[in-house]
Amino acid sequence: MASGVGIVAFGRPDRTDAASRVLHHAIASGAEVMHVSSSDGEEFHSMDHGSIDWREVLDSANWLINSSNIVLDGESPRMAWAASMIFAELEGSKTVMVVSVPDDPGAIEQSWGAVISKIRQIQVLFIDSEAIAPISEIEGIEEADLLTQIRLKGMVPIVCTYDASSGVAMVEHSTGSVKLEVGGKPSSPEWLSRFLCKLPETGPGDDGIRRATAAE
Repeated sequence: MASGVGIVAFGRPDRTDAASRVLHHAIASGAEVMHVSSSDGEEFHSMDHGSIDWREVLDSANWLINSSNIVLDGESPRMAWAASMIFAELEGSKTVMVVSVPDDPGAIEQSWGAVISKIRQIQVLFIDSEAIAPISEIEGIEEADLLTQIRLKGMVPIVCTYDASSGVAMVEHSTGSVKLEVGGKPSSPEWLSRFLCKLPETGPGDDGIRRATAAE
């Protein structure tokens, strides 16, 4: 990935997962992207997770995007999901985790538990607006305090959410918090893709995060 912002996403071959949707929108922002999945002819749930050369895949990538719900798709995808974050740490790529409500809403405790087990490897935690209430219930934290408490307890540099219906984004970070209405009311994957593409340029300070949050 020679120029621009490099983004790698691990997801389903049909790209119906949250990480793949963010990757799709990142292309419009000029990012250099790579989608990693099972090989042609392989079933995703039983894929050969050991065949992925994560060092090569993540070479010079700014971001690795994962989806919380991939852990529900089978043991092999879950192992690839976990391995990707280990190699991202080694290669200097920052991990983004997109947390959303699974097709079976009752499985959110399992997918969220998997995220918590890897929380120290995550640099940007995006919680879909629909997942705020169930995760607040699981954690026993008021919805209004959820992002702040997760950031503090998990020591995650950035914890954020975006409500597509209102166009409001909220970002908790190490030096403060940002809450603002985003112009054009993009979808959640589109907002997150813009945020990730802009952040390396603006920097992690309060002003930089504010400008990345408002990116159109």
